[in-house]
Amino acid sequence: MRIVLNGKNKKIGLNEKINDLLSSLKIKSKFIAIAVNGEFISKKNYSKTILNEGDVVEIVSPHPGG
Repeated sequence: MRIVLNGKNKKIGLNEKINDLLSSLKIKSKFIAIAVNGEFISKKNYSKTILNEGDVVEIVSPHPGG
């Protein structure tokens, strides 16, 4: 199945959750924010939110200096 991750096509497994995606990308979720189809997802819902075909996922992290 395919999603759009930060503007690029990405192949993921069926029924993959946000936590699974973060693990496969080796991203720690402490200082990031995630939006799926324009809606921000609470960290407590990362393990509950299943990604679907065609979802647009944005992962952002703060960068010092503005």
